[in-house]
Amino acid sequence: MKKLKVLIAAGGSGGHIFPAIALARKIGTDTNFAGAQDGKMVSVPIYDIRFVGSNKALDRRIFEKEGFRFTLISANRFPYKISLAVIPFFIKFAIDGFKMLFHFISYRPDVVVGFGGYVSCPAVIMAAIFRTPRLVHEQNVCPGRANKILFKLADKVAVSFEKTRSGESDGKSAGKYVFTGNPLRDEVLKEDRPGGIKRFGLDESKFTILVIGGSQGAHFLNETFISAMSGIENTVRGALQVIHLTGIKDYERSLKAYELIDGIESRVYSFIDRIEEAYSASDLIVTRAGASAIFEAAHFARAMILVPYPFAMSHQSDNAKVFGDAGAAIVIEEKTLSAEVFKDNILKLLKNREEIKKLGSAAKRLSVPDPAAALAREVLKLSEKK
Repeated sequence: MKKLKVLIAAGGSGGHIFPAIALARKIGTDTNFAGAQDGKMVSVPIYDIRFVGSNKALDRRIFEKEGFRFTLISANRFPYKISLAVIPFFIKFAIDGFKMLFHFISYRPDVVVGFGGYVSCPAVIMAAIFRTPRLVHEQNVCPGRANKILFKLADKVAVSFEKTRSGESDGKSAGKYVFTGNPLRDEVLKEDRPGGIKRFGLDESKFTILVIGGSQGAHFLNETFISAMSGIENTVRGALQVIHLTGIKDYERSLKAYELIDGIESRVYSFIDRIEEAYSASDLIVTRAGASAIFEAAHFARAMILVPYPFAMSHQSDNAKVFGDAGAAIVIEEKTLSAEVFKDNILKLLKNREEIKKLGSAAKRLSVPDPAAALAREVLKLSEKK
């Protein structure tokens, strides 16, 4: 039986790759029974899934860990303005285009899915040339430069926010856009608060703050939050405990800083493999406003303090605004962030557990039940039209 071939282009950042992995896993769980073996019916995958990623170490590490076959192209960056930088950009683009051409000739995908960023461009453009059905997924409210171009080439555009669909579609293209939500990996969806508390050796009766400071440009967030903790009054410290994901660069510095703060139990990590355990243990999540992080927190119905990264073409600010306007998060712009602002907001929430519940409930309403399955259905419907 011929397997359906699905080519997924995602790379350059976890924000693109992890939703793509969630989609691939969801598609890959669909199997077809292929007769008896040793007296038992055995199932075989009916899909051949391959990835296109960038040549960053992150991409290779994730694809190898997940066991997917993959092809790597350059981590080329779109120039922000016309300059001599366009020359090496187009040289790399031409090389990547030829790589995709040979890949299409040898692999011949039945459907192509792009998750944005430069990596998606050669794959989706080549799919358009070969007239292969193509779907583009946008994680953020405001599409990036690559996706704004690829939307025009896509047969279907899947979005994580309803606002994106209403903002991008017009009368002629309205049918092209579909709201699926942002795909989440199945293991991230499992909540177990007692298990999470036990995993980190914490006290279930205390107010637990999860700080996700391992994302892009989070050094200022890390340092400001730790300064806020050092400014908490001694009489309050015993009610708090912190799980802080710092990223590799800030790990040693943060670990030493927490050692100087008496009374607040802390667990500091450069990276956490099973992030769902940290979500489960938390009462409040402090993070940037990347789509994956905020939708994961929303799935767990957790209150959030969002500090959007200010240098990402406003993508995160737009994401945070949707959650803030819905009463699902407290949004603090980095230009107004200080240790005192952090401290004041945390103390207010510590004293008002009803507000914590309200924020979490509103966040949950913005989440989508099994968004990976919703996106998988759209991919498979599109493949049937070939």
